[in-house]
Amino acid sequence: MTRHSSYSFIYNLQRIILLVFFVTTSIAISIPLAKLVTKLSPNHLYPLVITLLAYIIVVVVVGSMIHVISYIPFNLATAFDSIKNDIASGRINTIEQLGERITAFTVRFYNFSFLDISHAFLQTEGGEVMGHETNIQVENVLKEYKMLEKSRELDQITRAGKISLQGKNYQLYILPIWFGEQWLGYMALLSEKRISRFFQRFLMEYEENFLDDQIMHLVKFNKQ
Repeated sequence: MTRHSSYSFIYNLQRIILLVFFVTTSIAISIPLAKLVTKLSPNHLYPLVITLLAYIIVVVVVGSMIHVISYIPFNLATAFDSIKNDIASGRINTIEQLGERITAFTVRFYNFSFLDISHAFLQTEGGEVMGHETNIQVENVLKEYKMLEKSRELDQITRAGKISLQGKNYQLYILPIWFGEQWLGYMALLSEKRISRFFQRFLMEYEENFLDDQIMHLVKFNKQ
């Protein structure tokens, strides 16, 4: 516990230093930028206001990206520990229980501006579509388009199209789950926004470093 707390302190300190550096740099850049605009348009206030507003928007967007990028690695590992612990202790001993926990966790954790998962479902080889919520419409779509079979042909997350739920349009992403060379199934992830290729890599790391081994463990356990 002490070692974990020490690591958490160091990680949070690093994030604070990064934030202070980013804010300081942003302010330092804004000063010469304002002087340059004033020099180019000495008698007009409008260009200065527009330039500073555009600069603030850029700073906010970049700051949000830095927050997501710096937040996910440590906090994902810490948050996922409870699932690992429940598998190790036997509280989670079926693939259905794991499917419910993983899908709920995925929706709860990935709640960022650039990476927002609204709904998540899991299906393993020979099994039914699982999730922490029941949605017959999504389940029927996944079955109709044979996503389980198609996911076997994928080696990375893929956008599979759009789906409408309760008047909202969602982007459907298929995240194949592989343990080494062994295919285990897939996760269907629904997001209101398109996920950029950069942030899709975070989901692939999630599959590779957290999902595959836990799913493989329960698949083998239930075959015994």
